Amino acid sequence: GAEVNLQNSAGWTALVFAAAAGQERVVDLLIRRGAEVNLQNSAGWTALVFAAAAGQERVVDLLIRRGAEVNLQDSDGFTALMDAACTGHERVVELLLQRGAEVNIHSSKSRTALMVAARCGHELVVELLLQRGADADLQTNGGDTALMA
Repeated sequence: GAEVNLQNSAGWTALVFAAAAGQERVVDLLIRRGAEVNLQNSAGWTALVFAAAAGQERVVDLLIRRGAEVNLQDSDGFTALMDAACTGHERVVELLLQRGAEVNIHSSKSRTALMVAARCGHELVVELLLQRGADADLQTNGGDTALMA
């Protein structure tokens, strides 16, 4: 049989391609055939990150149910929550928070999901994060807060 965790030169696996495209049935099949849900590419991105950034709510839910770590950080310290916040996928942000995503976790430059959502201009995501306990007073390494984004 085929090696389900085989990565291309960018570190993408079949699971990543299927997750980003919202192919829920294919994602489920690949996981059942041994695809590693938390396998990271060279940048530290996982299938969950790609699905969250693409707004694939059903796939995000499936990946979490099948063991994806919601607070796993990439090489820059970003999480699936930060990527969903940056791309403005409010329902995915809510789902990640419901499933244990840490609202105030910070990247290597001390950016939070709130800062990312504000910088990317997603007002509804900003409101949601604040309602869910995001700290607007946290600062980046440079001293910026979410209000300065």
